[in-house]
Amino acid sequence: MDAVNLRRHRAHKILRRAIVIIRHFILCLLALFFLLPILVLFTRSVMDPSEIYAVPTHLFPSRLNFSGYTQAFDAQILSYLLNTIIVVGVNTVFVPLTCLMCGYGFAKVRFPGRGLCFSLLLSTIMIPGIAMQIPLYIVYYHLGLTDSLWPLMITAFFGGGAMSIFFMRQYLKGIPDSILEAARVDGANAFVIMFRIMLPLARPVVVLTAVNVFIGQYNDYGTALIYIWNEKYYTLAVGLYYKYLAPGAESIDVNVQYAAGVLVMLPMVVIFALFQKQLINGIVTSGMKL
Repeated sequence: MDAVNLRRHRAHKILRRAIVIIRHFILCLLALFFLLPILVLFTRSVMDPSEIYAVPTHLFPSRLNFSGYTQAFDAQILSYLLNTIIVVGVNTVFVPLTCLMCGYGFAKVRFPGRGLCFSLLLSTIMIPGIAMQIPLYIVYYHLGLTDSLWPLMITAFFGGGAMSIFFMRQYLKGIPDSILEAARVDGANAFVIMFRIMLPLARPVVVLTAVNVFIGQYNDYGTALIYIWNEKYYTLAVGLYYKYLAPGAESIDVNVQYAAGVLVMLPMVVIFALFQKQLINGIVTSGMKL
């Protein structure tokens, strides 16, 4: 009987190992499938143009050619990158801060009409973003802010959007009120409580908001295309479109375009690699408090 049980245990152990191996194999195939466009982008950025157009196509270059990167990283790209850094930097810093202030007000400050104001805030989620473009453009136009970077940054000083405020408020509601009461007894005012106590405690959702804002603003193409038509203020997304893809764009070797794509993609890869743990923790912790 013991021998039979031992054989069953071994068979069950082998079956579990086989299932794990098959599962990992399938996951590796899926990862390779999703990484294939990035692999093609990188390999073709170091190919000669003749190899890129060759039939049958080559997946890997016969020799490495990095001339595309030296041509792609020119003064124009640096100008676009500087504008993008300004826009992304302002939004990444001020959206989490103003979002924290709004979330703190809705979560911890009692005032008449708080529930109504929060409901009105959430109702704005139902308004399509495209429906707000014309009214916003008219407002910015009459304020003299069009054809500048201000339309891309000014919303950062007003909470950063309903969803960001919602997640921040839900997270802050889970922080015990006794911490705030103890701080008030020690003489701390609202700003001290908010930035010296609540900000460190809300670090996961603050980092999550900052990273999401960074990614959204870095990749934002439509907003910059609407408000900016002077090349001096182009961001990377708009600048690369007009430089490489728009009708009438100058003729540039295709490997240079691939190299520009790699250069633009690198900050996103670095941000995800650095803040992957914080992103996952922020999503989990904010979801647990809904």
